[in-house]
Parts: sequence; structure tokens; C-alpha cells
Amino acid sequence: MSEQKRTNVHLTGAGRISGGVYDTVIVAGSGRIEGDVDANLIKTAGSCRIDGDVKTKELKTAGSCRVSGDVQAERMRTAGSCVIEGDVQADEIKIAGTQTVEGSLRAKEITSAGSLKVSEDVEAEKFLSRGGFEIGGLLSAEEIKIELGGGKVSEIGGTRIEVRQRGRSFWGWRRQPRVHVQIRRNLEDLGETLESVFEDLGRIGEEVGRAVGEGLGHAFGWSHSWGYLEADTIEGDEIFLENTKARVVRGKKVQIGEGCEIESIEYSESIEIAPGAHVKEQKKI
Repeated sequence: MSEQKRTNVHLTGAGRISGGVYDTVIVAGSGRIEGDVDANLIKTAGSCRIDGDVKTKELKTAGSCRVSGDVQAERMRTAGSCVIEGDVQADEIKIAGTQTVEGSLRAKEITSAGSLKVSEDVEAEKFLSRGGFEIGGLLSAEEIKIELGGGKVSEIGGTRIEVRQRGRSFWGWRRQPRVHVQIRRNLEDLGETLESVFEDLGRIGEEVGRAVGEGLGHAFGWSHSWGYLEADTIEGDEIFLENTKARVVRGKKVQIGEGCEIESIEYSESIEIAPGAHVKEQKKI
């Protein structure tokens, strides 16, 4: 991060601020940041547009946010609708709501409980999804766990890949209680109020993510079959698939569960195919 002296800026209501180097940037209402921004913390609630690149330790968005450039962050948390027109690089990303990346997405850990759309490649150490996603390029991660709410991707590559039907959780998603949003008439502390907004919208986003998986996917503009994973090629060491449509599956240990339609399987150690799965061709290599 830059050694330039950092200041705080808070924008409430409607207005604009210039890009620059800050400690904390808070936008509540309808705001615009004109130019690149380098900050330790950026929070937006309501509607915000950033005309430039973002470099930050933590980015938290609630409501509607659009960034015209690239995002580089240690932690990124989005609730509501967030669009990044460039590339995203982060250590940790958590998504509740809808997240669009028009470039590539790279992170150590990606957790999505809503809908994710990436035009190019996604690269991570861990990719965990229980909503819907559409990836234009390669999804690559050491560990990939998908609880199906609908997915479409060109290729998948990983060490361990698990795709399971809705409701068969395997990494302990915590069910959130019903959301109760309290309207505060006296805003004594903007920071505390915004934090409450983020928590409320985050929980709403997770509820939306669950609803999406239960049949509301078309409201998000998804064109593929809801409740299925569609991929051209899936390749990994250990692979377990349910409700998956793929041209080629290639791995060491392969398990094909219910609802799968696979054209060709190549395996080197073992294979299991459930009675309800359809596999045209299989061969040991």
C-alpha cells in the first residue's frame, strides 16, 4: 500500500468524491468515486460507481456497486448486486446476492451463496458454491465443492471435485435465521449503522441464494438448465458428480451419481456409476 498520508472520507446522500489514497472510504446513499482509489477499507451501501481501479485491504458492498476497472483486495464481501468490469484478485471473496466479473477472477478462497457470473477464468485454492454460477473459461482450484443451484462452465480442473444435489451439504453451510431489518430513526454512529446494513443484506443475500437454488434461477438471467452443472471437460484426481452434464470426465478415482449425463469417462484407478446415470463410453487409461 502507498506510504502517502491517508485520510478518511464519508459520503452520505448523493454526491461525488475524487479518487486517491485514503484510510477509509464510506459511501452511503448514491455516490460516485471518480478515478482510481487506494484505501485500507472501502464500504458502500446503496448505489455506488467507481470510475477506475480499486486497491484495498477490504471491500464491502451492499446494494448496487459497479467498478469500471480492476479490483485488488485482501478481503472482498459483496451483498446485493456488484459488477466488476475488469479483473479481480483477492485472498478471500464472499458473495451473497449477484456478482459479475467481466474479466478473470483469482483468489485463495471463493465462497458464493448467491449467483456468480465470470466472463473469463476463475482460479482459486478453494471454490465453494451453493448458488448459481456461469463461468466463460476455466474453473481451476485445488478443492471444488458445489451444492447445485445451477452452473455452466467451459472446463473444470482440480485435485478434488464434488458436485452434489441441492440439500446434500458436505462442508457445513450454516442456516441463517429469518431476517429482521430494523429501521433506525436516529443515526448516531454511521459506522455502526452501515455495519448493520451489511449484516442484514448479507443474510438477505444468502436467503436469496437458497431461493435461487429452489427454482428462481431464471430471474437472474441464467440460460442453462437449472439444478444441473453443465461443462465440456471435467478433470481431477478425485471426482464425485451428481446432476452433471459433461462431454469428457477424466480422473484417477471417478464416481458418477444420479442425474448425470456423460459422453466419455477416462479413469486410471477406479470408477463407480450409479444405476440412474447415463454414460456413453468409459475406458481405463
